[in-house]
Amino acid sequence: MAIFHLSVKTVSRSTGRSAVAAAAYRTGDTLTNERDGRQHDYANRTGVDDSFIIAPAGCEWAHNRSALWNAAEQTEKRSNSVTAREYVLALPAELDAKDRADLARSFASAVVERYGVAADVALHAPSAGGDDRNYHAHILTTTREVEPDGLGKKTRILDAAKTGGPEIESLRELWAMQCNEALERHQKPARIDHRSYERQGVDEMPTMHLGPTSTTMERKHKAEQERKGEPYKPQTFKAQENERRRTLNDHVREMVRELAATVREVAEQAKNAKKSAVHALLRAVGGQRREEEAEQARRAAEARRHQEERKEALRQQAQKEAKDRAVREAKERMIDMVKKAQRLAPDAREKFLGGEYPSDLFDRILKAQGHPLGAAGLDA
Repeated sequence: MAIFHLSVKTVSRSTGRSAVAAAAYRTGDTLTNERDGRQHDYANRTGVDDSFIIAPAGCEWAHNRSALWNAAEQTEKRSNSVTAREYVLALPAELDAKDRADLARSFASAVVERYGVAADVALHAPSAGGDDRNYHAHILTTTREVEPDGLGKKTRILDAAKTGGPEIESLRELWAMQCNEALERHQKPARIDHRSYERQGVDEMPTMHLGPTSTTMERKHKAEQERKGEPYKPQTFKAQENERRRTLNDHVREMVRELAATVREVAEQAKNAKKSAVHALLRAVGGQRREEEAEQARRAAEARRHQEERKEALRQQAQKEAKDRAVREAKERMIDMVKKAQRLAPDAREKFLGGEYPSDLFDRILKAQGHPLGAAGLDA
């Protein structure tokens, strides 16, 4: 079934990245960064189904990929400048290649119109050995408005702490709406929702996003287990946690089904008891029947209460275990980072800590999304 995924990242010099290199890798192109003279050749890369650039009207120069991203690099002067912004979108596997491309183009066009930037879109196919439904798009946008003669002012609305979050939430809602409209237009039953399970009122624990590192490790581990003829078991923490959450969700769904069956059975018994009570009243022995019916109803209510208590206990236990694991992981990560920082030279240490604990508010918001303890973890 279709899944919702939209993440927003930045390409920043503080992490050693460049917009030219990012564009070349995402689109499978060969580009030279005129700022440092480095060539980035990914022409032989596989898995890129299509790529194209969308820019504001009258800005034909921006359709040249090399000119666009070299301008983005040369316009920024600071050593920690953000030179590009990236949107990663999960495309519905239920749609064909043309419809997926049209859908990505619609979202990119909306971003271009909304912020006045240029968007470089790359459509990627599922990787070999991975989930064959994992069609996705990488959309690189400039961080400045694109004008007929070059780049203009910064799009600060996505950088500010007060406006960045609401803007990204609005874009997530827009993407969900565009996907659902496309699925409905092509008569596909699947639908997606940008809201969390909690906001949707769905009583399930969401799984964690594995990310490229954990995905690569799990894929390699799975292949090794298959060669040995052994059953696959998750190896990384995130994959193990996802397996545990899926098992817990299965248990909760089974409990809900059992509870529904119990309620139906009790309702049927109550209905039959009511009929019997009517007949018993006609025979002047209705008092005993009413007591039996009341006892059955009391037992049913007690059974429902026990089921709810058990369900709540399981959910609280799962939440506590997940939090405890996240805290342990954060502590271990902090210890490793301290050890690593101590081994580095002062200049390298400052750059390393700047990447892990950025001072820019928008970078901190994005960094906190990947931290097990969120913003509190960064502050700690």
